[in-house]
Amino acid sequence: MYMRYLEILAKCCNQVFQEMAKTEVLSTQIKKDERLLCDFAVAQVVEYQHMENSLEGYFMMGFNNKTMAIMVASAISEHLGLPPITQLDADAQDILGEFLNTFVGQTISEWDKLGLPVRFGTPRMLTEEDVEFYNTAPSQPYLIILTLTVSHVVIRVTFVEKTGEAVHVPRILIVDDSALIRRLLKKAFVDIGFETEEAGDGQEAVQKFKAWKPDLTIMDLNMPRMGGLDAIIEIRETNPGAKFVILTSTARKDELVTAKTLGITHYVVKPVTNMVSFRDTIRKVLG
Repeated sequence: MYMRYLEILAKCCNQVFQEMAKTEVLSTQIKKDERLLCDFAVAQVVEYQHMENSLEGYFMMGFNNKTMAIMVASAISEHLGLPPITQLDADAQDILGEFLNTFVGQTISEWDKLGLPVRFGTPRMLTEEDVEFYNTAPSQPYLIILTLTVSHVVIRVTFVEKTGEAVHVPRILIVDDSALIRRLLKKAFVDIGFETEEAGDGQEAVQKFKAWKPDLTIMDLNMPRMGGLDAIIEIRETNPGAKFVILTSTARKDELVTAKTLGITHYVVKPVTNMVSFRDTIRKVLG
């Protein structure tokens, strides 16, 4: 698994060097890193959680010393038609920050294309306060060393995974007789890292709930074979703590009163025009 990630990281870094600095990568080497992790003068760190293998970790892309960082910043600056960089000042930091952001962005996109179930934090520049934590955390450290044509600059890319607690991914059961509504809601929740299952009516919802045990069910009310309220009552017989958000096109008073007697206080009237607000409602009910 490590090599799969590492190869993508190396490929993306190679591409960014050639695109932004017009610098050819002469060779790429991937190996275990037995040294301290944070021997970078300038570096970017990205934390992440792997949602299948109960792993969490971080990876860094950085420069060993200021001279290397200045040479790369200068190459990018000149390619952009800006003056050459001679010191690691604010302008150099801005250029290197944009370089590292581009590298991280391409890496995330490539991992996503492969379907790797990873949730990322926001990329940020490595600080001195991070050093002690990252150097003492249990890990599997590696180096990707790219040798460049710019004075044989070697860029060290460190990728680390460490075993952590399992990451719980919320499970959402989407129940609606409209395939279009199910598809729209599925995309909205998959996009933020949730798992989803679908049911086309209340009867199917009861079966899916028992088999899949979702954290929350989005329940339409008016459906063939079995309506949403009847499905909720049947589910609650064996799962009294089951959580629901009602999705309704009518918002009839008698239906909402019945829902409240079942302890359901959150309902959304179709069409769902504000998906951000709807997802916030789901998060609130999930707690």
